[in-house]
Amino acid sequence: MKTQLPFDTTKVMSSSSNGSNNDNTTTNVSDTSSYKYAVISSDPAFNKTYKSKTKYADDFMTFRSSLPVYNCCYAVYNVTFVHQMKRKSAVVFYTWLPADAPAEEKDWYLANSSNVAKMLSHYDYHFVCTKWREFQQSVVVPKISKLLGEVV
Repeated sequence: MKTQLPFDTTKVMSSSSNGSNNDNTTTNVSDTSSYKYAVISSDPAFNKTYKSKTKYADDFMTFRSSLPVYNCCYAVYNVTFVHQMKRKSAVVFYTWLPADAPAEEKDWYLANSSNVAKMLSHYDYHFVCTKWREFQQSVVVPKISKLLGEVV
């Protein structure tokens, strides 16, 4: 049985790799293979997905700029990296709890993160983040490598 999210994830604005918005395209956020990253919020103004022309292009700056500064949200990012001469990828599910967000909002997002995670078709890692620097490839790749038992 699928868990219902407390907000709609099927009408999320899509962006192309050149940054232009395509209001005619909607993406079902549950299908993590259909986009490079997604931002999922109870406020529809923050909801969006990004589809890169190449599946291996990483752009954490664009991803970070899509996150709300003072509000909590969930985010999914398909990170790719090279390790020991092999291309690797991982789908990372984030719960974003910025320091300036109200305590009630943080509690709500933290309490509902497992329900949101159940709605996703796939993710490899779940990180709860409270600082902007946690949304950088130079931070996430070593975390993933450590969890894999590998040295970067």
